[in-house]
Amino acid sequence: MFSYNSLSLYLQIIINLVLCTGLIVLVRGGIKTKLPVIVLLSGDFMLELTDLTDRLMKLNTLNTYNYILSQFFGLMILTVIYSRYYIHLSRELRRMIYGFAVLVLMINVFYVQDNTQVTFYSNVITSIIICSYAASYFMKIIREGRTDRDMFIVNVIVFLFFSIECIISTTFNFLISNHLSWVAPVWLFRGILLLSLYIAFINLGCGVGKIRIR
Repeated sequence: MFSYNSLSLYLQIIINLVLCTGLIVLVRGGIKTKLPVIVLLSGDFMLELTDLTDRLMKLNTLNTYNYILSQFFGLMILTVIYSRYYIHLSRELRRMIYGFAVLVLMINVFYVQDNTQVTFYSNVITSIIICSYAASYFMKIIREGRTDRDMFIVNVIVFLFFSIECIISTTFNFLISNHLSWVAPVWLFRGILLLSLYIAFINLGCGVGKIRIR
C-alpha cells in the first residue's frame, strides 16, 4: 500500500518526465508558432525540477518560493497565450495585468521573509484573473458556436486547476503545516490536475500550427 508521501513523489517524477518529453517533442517540431507554449512548459519544468531536487535532497526550503514564482510566471505567460490564441486582450489591459503580477510577486516575497504565517490571499486575485480568461473563452464559444477540441480541453482544465488554486491560496499555511493525512488528498488532487494541465498544453502545442490564431 502506497503512502501519500510516496504517491506524491511518484507524481512529481511523472510530471517532470512528461514536461521533459513534451518539450523535446515540441522543440523538434519547430519553435516559431508555438513559442508561448514552449516558454510556459520550459518555465514550469525548471520550477518542477527544482522542487523535486529540493525534495530528494531533503532541503525543503524552496517550496514556498517556487509557489510564489509559479503564480507570477503562470499569470504572465498565460496572459500572453490567451491574448494570442484565445481572446482579445488590449495592450493597456495586458500592461495592467503584468504590473499587477510584478506587484504581487514583490508583496509575496516580502511577506514570506518577514512573517512566520504563510498565506497568499493576493494570489486569489491572480487565480480569478486566469479563470476569467477561460470563462471569456467559453462565452466566445457560445457566441460563435464553434471551437477547437484541444483549445476547449485546455480551458476546462485551466478553469478547474485555478479554481482549486483559489482555495489553496487562502489556506496555504494550513496545507503546509497540518497533518499529512488531512491535507495530502488536496495536494494529490492538485498534482493530478497540474499533470493534466501540462499534458493538455503539450497536446495544444503539437497542434498549434493547425489552429487559427485569434
